[in-house]
Formats: sequence, C-alpha cells, structure tokens
Amino acid sequence: MIEIKQVTMQFEQQVVLNQVDLSVQPGEIVGLVGANGAGKSTLINLILGRLQPTAGEIRILGQKPTEKEHFNLLGAMMQGNVRLARVSVIEELELVCSYYQQPRSVAELLTLADLKAQAHKMVSQLSGGQLRRLSFALAMAGNPDLLFLDEPTVGMDVGSRQKFWQQIEQLKEAGKTIIVTSHYLEEIEHIATRILLLKDGQFQFDGDLATLQQQFKGTQIRFTTDLPAATFAKWPGVIRVTKTGAKVLLQVTKSDPILSQLAPMMGIQVHDVQVQASSLNEIYNEMMED
Repeated sequence: MIEIKQVTMQFEQQVVLNQVDLSVQPGEIVGLVGANGAGKSTLINLILGRLQPTAGEIRILGQKPTEKEHFNLLGAMMQGNVRLARVSVIEELELVCSYYQQPRSVAELLTLADLKAQAHKMVSQLSGGQLRRLSFALAMAGNPDLLFLDEPTVGMDVGSRQKFWQQIEQLKEAGKTIIVTSHYLEEIEHIATRILLLKDGQFQFDGDLATLQQQFKGTQIRFTTDLPAATFAKWPGVIRVTKTGAKVLLQVTKSDPILSQLAPMMGIQVHDVQVQASSLNEIYNEMMED
C-alpha cells in the first residue's frame, strides 16, 4: 500500500525526517507515535503528496503521490476541519461525494459519523467534536481502502470517542489499511496492529505492542510491603523501584525470576501482588525522558 525509501524532509535548517524507510501492507493498522513536532503530520502529508520530500522516494498504491489513479482509494482526516461558509452538513457531504466514482451514500455517512440529528445544521454551527465527526464522514465519502487519521478524536467527548473507535474497529475487520496518529495513546494501543515510534527524525521502533513492551520496558510488578525499596533495587532484572508509602512498583525485564524471589515473602512481608505489561503511554514517556 505504501513504500517509502530513504526519505528526508528538511525545512530550511531543520531536518524533520532523516532517511526514513517504511513499507505498509494491506490490512495493517499502523499507529504513528511521537512528540509534537516529531514529523508525524509531515510524514502523512508527504505520503498524500501535499509535500515533496527533500530526498528519497515515495510510492502509494504503486504510484507517485502526485498521480491521480489512486484518488478514489484514499481517505484522509487531517487535523484541520473543513468549514465551508453558509453550507449545511448534508450539502457538504453531497459536494464531497460528487468527487468520487463510487461514493458511500450521504445517509450512510451521516449514520457512520453519528450526525443524523445535525444533517441540516450549518457547518459553522457545529461544536468541535461534531466538526471532527464531519471530517471523518468526509474522509469516508469514497469508501477508501487506505485511510489516514491525524489526531482524529481531538475535541470529541468520551462517548463520541468510544463510538468513533467502534467504527474504526469495524473498518479494521473489513480489511482496511489505516495510518493513525493520536495523543491518546491508549487508543493507539487498543486499535493498532503495528506501532511506529518517531523520534529525532527516525523510527526508534517498528513492530507490535508485545515486542515493544518486551524490548523497552518489560513488565510492572506492584505490591505492598513495609520493606524498604533498597531491598529490591539490586535484584537481577529490576530496572527501577518506586515506593510510595507501602506501595511498591518494580519495572523489570522479565517477571518470572522476580516472582520467584518474591514467592517466599508473599503473605508475610509482601502482599497484593499484581503483574502487568507496561502500557504504551508508560513506554512513550520513558522514551521521551531518555
């Protein structure tokens, strides 16, 4: 679906992307993660042909991004919302649907974006969350095989966010290919089959969440104890010990050896043991600190 070879993007003296390689296969849900200014939106705009790379080559569906053969197979929900003056929601949807050879029906798009109640409302009267849902409907107008979602749920309330990701889950099951960025990393963690961590102009990680958890932060073990934190700090495999009151958090490379050492203490000096993999948010914060 997407092939990127040795792409560099430079704005004046700032190198945003530095010799990036990427290949995206059909049906993948790629979560693109990075700090503000890391180059996530720049990368999406390069793939869409809205920017030209300083160096390197990009192919989308086998064509250069500037070619129009793949237009009907793409959808993009960018960060900026489309606000046409003196136009209703249904009129804007009808206009955009007219650009495609085989568009979804306007009625279907209104249902998809949960905007039936706002169909005849002026676009300028929509709330921030409703505008994001309209942007999603516009991105889906051509029933794309390849969908770009750049911070899609910003401005949505909790209920709207949940409904939105339910729709994306259905697209995932239908075999659509999706590239998504979001600062709500729990959303990426839930939906993505592949995670790209972008930092310092390059991908610091490319793989699934399980591999990322194992490679970067391992596992967390929580328990309560009156023993000092220093008791556990020098155990082999313990990366970090945090103690707040009686609550202890161990960051470990592997849980089994640590649990073996804790076992004789359980129920005597150590209580309420919980084991869980580190979340994407915790791994991301650790990487940004590093």
